[in-house]
Amino acid sequence: MQTNRELEGDSQDNFVEVRDPAETAMCMILGSAYLGLAKFCWEPLWSSQNWQLFVNVEGFFITIALLALLIGLRPYLSPCSLQLSGFGIKYQGPYWPQRKTVNWSQVFRMYVSPELVVVLYHPKANSKGIWPLIVQSIYLADQDRIPDAFIKYSPVQPVMLSGPSWSTRLLLMIAFSAIVIWIVQSLVY
Repeated sequence: MQTNRELEGDSQDNFVEVRDPAETAMCMILGSAYLGLAKFCWEPLWSSQNWQLFVNVEGFFITIALLALLIGLRPYLSPCSLQLSGFGIKYQGPYWPQRKTVNWSQVFRMYVSPELVVVLYHPKANSKGIWPLIVQSIYLADQDRIPDAFIKYSPVQPVMLSGPSWSTRLLLMIAFSAIVIWIVQSLVY
C-alpha cells in the first residue's frame, strides 16, 4: 500500500510553451523585409567600392533578418516546458536545448512570481555551493497556475513576489536599450 506522499509523487503538473503562428508569421515578415533591404542596398553599396560601409550595412540587415527568423522558429525548434511533481522540477528554457532537473531535496530557497521563478539549489547533496535555476514562466501557457503548482509540490515554502510595475519595466527596457546602443557604438568605433 502506498502512502499519501508516494501518491503525490506520481502526480505532476506540466506547462508547455504555446506556439503562436501569428508571432512566427510576423517574424518571417520582419526577416523578409530586412532581406529585401539588404538586396535593395546591395548594388549601390557594391558600386561605391566602400567596403567598410558595404560590410556594415549588409551585415546589419542580414544579421537582423536571420535573428528575426530564428526568434520566429524557436518555439518550434526548442519549446519551453516545465514539469513539477512530488520528486522535483524539470525545466527546459527557451534558449538552451538541455532540460534541467532539480530534486526537491536539493532546493535551498525559491522566489516565485507569475512571470519568473528563481530556484536556489545545491548542485550536490552535501555541497555548500548554491546555483540558481531561473524559470521564465512568461513563455509558458497557464502561467497564472505556476505559483500554485510550486506551493502544491514544494516542501520548501516559496517566497511569493509580485510582477514588476510598468514603470520598472520601462526603466529596464531603457537600460537594456542603452546597453545595446553602447555595445554597438563600441564595436563600430
